[in-house]
Amino acid sequence: MSWDPRNLENLVSRTKAPDLSKLSVFQQKWLAKRELRGYHVPNISEKQFINRHFVANLPNRQLSQEEKLAVPPIQALMFGELERRVDVVVFRSHFADSIWKARKLVVQGDVLVNGVKVAQLQSRYPARRLEDGDMITVKPRGIPTLRPTSGAEHKFVPKPYMSPWMFTPAYLEVDYKTCSTVFLRTPVAQPNEVEVPSPLPPTFHQLVFEWYVRRKRAKKIHLKKPLVVAGQTVRLKPKFDSIMRMDQETREKARRERAAQMRTQKSEELREAARAEQAQAQAQA
Repeated sequence: MSWDPRNLENLVSRTKAPDLSKLSVFQQKWLAKRELRGYHVPNISEKQFINRHFVANLPNRQLSQEEKLAVPPIQALMFGELERRVDVVVFRSHFADSIWKARKLVVQGDVLVNGVKVAQLQSRYPARRLEDGDMITVKPRGIPTLRPTSGAEHKFVPKPYMSPWMFTPAYLEVDYKTCSTVFLRTPVAQPNEVEVPSPLPPTFHQLVFEWYVRRKRAKKIHLKKPLVVAGQTVRLKPKFDSIMRMDQETREKARRERAAQMRTQKSEELREAARAEQAQAQAQA
């Protein structure tokens, strides 16, 4: 996501979706994942996307047969959670000319969330998740389309090739006079449209959703050791299970410390006895 002319040329070349009819199911999913990930999440790794922003349980609602034909598939909202990131909201609000510049503004402290610097909040900085009703404010000095004039005023200076990005999603309310944006709600699927901006059709989002769902569920689960109390394996509620495990760990740590002290004391006694025997042998000689 960038206003760079090379990126615009790349998007224009993708106005026609690739032909998937001659590919296997795996190839279709991989190709769709490559295309959409290159557009939506070029600034974070795939592991970060799966752990932080991918939601397998998408919101759903009962639809009539006519609505099912008009409303796009719910999988088209799989990148909706990304739209809550601070850096993505800064870019969608036209306060930065690329997602990387938006990230830089956040890290430098030029972006405020509800009047507080993002760097001062206990969050992952650019990956901070905005809640409904949160307001971000960007300092004018960091906005590329504003040039300072006399006093505290700024002049709007358009940049080349920015017009294709000059749209405001329905889930954002942007005020250019105060350089602020309010995040209204989560993107939803409307009849004949999807609020999450994307250059590819919803069918590609379905394939990508199936790709990531399988990988999220295939993550290795580290099972805990069975809890043994008085020689018997027991199963307790999570709260009491954690209390018992902490108590056992404390006792085991104290036991190891006592054993270490006893070994140290015994080795000291042996050294003292050896020194006494050596002194006695020297006296007899």
